[in-house]
Amino acid sequence: MSKTGLLDVIFPSRCAVCELPGPNLCQGCDFVLEPKPHVFQRGKVLGLAATSYSAEVAKLLIAFKDRGQFALARELGQLMEPLVNELLQVPNYLYLVPAPSRVQNFAKRGFQPSLLLARQLANRVPTAKVMNCLLLGSEVRDQVGLSSAERFRNLSGSMRLNQSVAGKTVFLVDDVVTTGATITEAWATVSLGGAIVLGALVVSEARA
Repeated sequence: MSKTGLLDVIFPSRCAVCELPGPNLCQGCDFVLEPKPHVFQRGKVLGLAATSYSAEVAKLLIAFKDRGQFALARELGQLMEPLVNELLQVPNYLYLVPAPSRVQNFAKRGFQPSLLLARQLANRVPTAKVMNCLLLGSEVRDQVGLSSAERFRNLSGSMRLNQSVAGKTVFLVDDVVTTGATITEAWATVSLGGAIVLGALVVSEARA
């Protein structure tokens, strides 16, 4: 259970799950932070999810990404503890590559959710460093409401690198994997750039 911080007192919020006034996640709803780690696969990409997608996890992520409760990154960091344990098993220095956000989403939110998540992981792993090297084309549509095939077509060829990743050992980081369109495109882009991609790390896996 997370403790109420100074910002919670100065700027009162609502629980992300039950929406009662109070901290970003109340004591009665912190069960959602109980990890349920499992391996998933989307095409060529293997990954580890901290939990499975549920109504409660959805509310937590929506509050984090779209309702301005970005302080929930600390609670999500707690949920991602199994991902930290996975990274600690890697003997080499590694880089965490967050999935890019659409320009429109970044403008609306003012931050990149996957970047905050990657930083939560890197803060707990001495051998890990965040490498925010992926950019998303401005022509990409919002994935919400698209079919699996449409999501892959929408993202095909949409990402590019803003720096060299050649020879780097990396993990991809995102909040949710559904069809796998985002992590597949990210995997292809960094792999073509010469990186060694060990897998993807996500908060939650949702079935397409």
